[in-house]
Amino acid sequence: MVADAEIVRERSGRIQRYLRDLRSMSDISLDAFRENRERQYAVLHALQLAIEASIEIGTHICSADALGIPGSYAETFDLLEQSGVVKQLLAAKLRAMARFRNRIVHFYWEIDLDEIYRILNEHLCDLEEFLAAIERYLEPPPPA
Repeated sequence: MVADAEIVRERSGRIQRYLRDLRSMSDISLDAFRENRERQYAVLHALQLAIEASIEIGTHICSADALGIPGSYAETFDLLEQSGVVKQLLAAKLRAMARFRNRIVHFYWEIDLDEIYRILNEHLCDLEEFLAAIERYLEPPPPA
């Protein structure tokens, strides 16, 4: 591993902060969420930032460890999977998040509020799992 642990941990810290914020915004019913446009915007923005920080971690590792040059944000997680940084199932979830980030940013099509609410309440653990995988990656190898 040649990735800069300080850079990776700074971005990990940002993700943790976004996750805390998102969890504090998740204590709302779906109906109340549908009616609260400010909460919707806040959740979308925090999700976007958390996903982007995950992509930044991935692209930094890909570059520093010469894993390849991703052709898209989603492909970043293909390269991390191929190198063993993340497992296959997690990589698939992270690819979906990268695509969701593109939908948020570019409004490719209308984003379903129920989908956002589901991500908020069921998929933040995917980012936590990513952070755990990154911490394992940063651990020094055991002595030979």
